[in-house]
Amino acid sequence: MSPFRSNRNAARAIALVTTAALLLGCQSWRTRPLDPAEFAPGQAPRLVRITTTDGKTYYVDNPIVIGDSLIAHRRGVRESEARFAVMLDQVRQVAVLRVDAGKTIAMITGVGALVIVAAAIAAGSSDWGWSGGGSSGGSGSCDACYSCPLIYSWDGHDWRLDSGTFGGAIAEALARTDVDNLMFARPVDGRLRLRLVNELNETDNVDALRVLAVDHDPGVSVAPDGAGGLHSFGTVIEPIRATDYRGTDVLARVRAVDGWNWESVPTGRDTSRAADLRDGVVLTFERPHGSSAARLVLDANNTPWAAAMLGQVVQAHGAGTAAWYDSLNRSPALARGLGARLAQEAFLSVAVETQTGWRPQGLVWEAGPEVIKRQIMRLDLSGVTGDTVRVRLDAPVAFWSIDRVAIDYGAERPLRVTELRADSAVTFTGADVRALLDSIDGGTFRMETGDGAIVSFVVPAPTAGQARSYLVRSSGWYRIHTSAAGAADEALLAHVATEPGAISRFSVAQLNVALARLQARSR
Repeated sequence: MSPFRSNRNAARAIALVTTAALLLGCQSWRTRPLDPAEFAPGQAPRLVRITTTDGKTYYVDNPIVIGDSLIAHRRGVRESEARFAVMLDQVRQVAVLRVDAGKTIAMITGVGALVIVAAAIAAGSSDWGWSGGGSSGGSGSCDACYSCPLIYSWDGHDWRLDSGTFGGAIAEALARTDVDNLMFARPVDGRLRLRLVNELNETDNVDALRVLAVDHDPGVSVAPDGAGGLHSFGTVIEPIRATDYRGTDVLARVRAVDGWNWESVPTGRDTSRAADLRDGVVLTFERPHGSSAARLVLDANNTPWAAAMLGQVVQAHGAGTAAWYDSLNRSPALARGLGARLAQEAFLSVAVETQTGWRPQGLVWEAGPEVIKRQIMRLDLSGVTGDTVRVRLDAPVAFWSIDRVAIDYGAERPLRVTELRADSAVTFTGADVRALLDSIDGGTFRMETGDGAIVSFVVPAPTAGQARSYLVRSSGWYRIHTSAAGAADEALLAHVATEPGAISRFSVAQLNVALARLQARSR
């Protein structure tokens, strides 16, 4: 099987911290045959040297075994080519680098360390909780760090990770339809192929999967908004200034799609200080005279830490987790209320500065931590004066990773959208699931960890003189697997249900626990 490739910021974060450990710590390689049990999900981040049966050598970060494949992230390659997967029977030998893990704490003082911090909290026992001792402690696994079904596109040579779909739909009552750009999809012999797979510790239910073939003027790009509507944009305006909430200049991190992202610095946070509970970026853009509207173009995704915190809130229900899920499915109003609270607390809030203060523009939907997602938001600039516009992006500390923020002031261009139904959908075990993926009807393609399907679409020829973009429209929901044991953390659940800012405060508290755990290992 060819290596899978993707654009994933987690690879960069792991590489940064692991490289620091190599420079600071004692190190040695231990070589042996592959033992799948040693690479089960939940192991601590580490650098591994993989030798395949064809004699090739790969240096990868944090490998795990899912089904019949070993999945990891390659070092020393571009972010867009980092994801690596190989069949187990094609692995001749592995070598694990042993380092002084405690010295990684020396690098948790800057941006890019959230994968290591998430791993630290997940690797702990149940010695933490809102009230200091609840059952919602780490499970010994970081499986909950990544959530939602994954979609790979065939680019003519390799499968490339292209979408983490309907993130945040953690219960059947919260099922949703998502639209995502397919940056790497390329038709071959008139067919476009997708690989739909569950690589995570969850159960995925996909109700519908279709491809949108969008023809548009050359030089125009297409992206969805949070509701799945499609928008065009042309040449965008980059920010001229950008600072985070601590006043740090982050312009270089957010002005281009380059994988060099802005993330919160996790250290030095105090749960008693309101200023330490939220973080974000304030950007300044030049504004053409008289412009009263614009479209914000955002390339961003959630961090592994954000997904880990979502998993911990689910796990806080303890032995009552199944009953909690059942209550959501019985009461759509209850489920909608939960979804609204999570959105208000954890999604990326956008505001524009006007003469009367910051005017909210809306929320950027959860994007998951696997793939950078491009989303569009319309901005109302009617209350803005002067030749610049200031935009504020706000979220809980360490929840978002932002690659590029830009603005388009131009008019929307016409789009010709053709919706494509799958003409073939075959599971990894040979079952035909095309009917299950054809429409939103409650009949879902259910995927346990390691399950998946190859889905193909017959693609019409593009309109003469037009460029073509592909997007995927998917509907469904997923259920995170937690230990579902022990007493519920009633204090945490009560705060999350009733107290504004509770998720932010809980997250910062657990950041401090994770950092203290790493510090203790360094002693």
